[in-house]
Amino acid sequence: MRWALLLGGLVIIADLAARAIVQRTLSPDDVTLVGTLDDIANYVLFSILGIVVVRDTRSMYMGAVAGVLAALLDASVVAAAGAMAPMPGPGSIEEIFVSNLIIGTLFAGVSGVVYALVQNWSGGRRGR
Repeated sequence: MRWALLLGGLVIIADLAARAIVQRTLSPDDVTLVGTLDDIANYVLFSILGIVVVRDTRSMYMGAVAGVLAALLDASVVAAAGAMAPMPGPGSIEEIFVSNLIIGTLFAGVSGVVYALVQNWSGGRRGR
């Protein structure tokens, strides 16, 4: 729960910063670049979340559970920000919510499982 809140908060900061930059830019190329950088930051942060949670709990599925919790937190805040200050272009609040949930669960879960499998195959012990 602690890691989901901490890294979910970092994902929120990245998403809201990207929204603020997009609202102030005029170039479509800049909007695309900011969106791509935001997606990469989300992928990296959720992957780190999955690895850290599996390392601490020693349970493969807990990475996905932490990803769901962090994604729900992030999606709620970003959806609320979208309701207060809608972004130009396509993308409803429901689409943002679902995409955040999928990205968070998928990346945290897969990275946690891969971390656990690598630890088991290498014969290494999962330290705290």
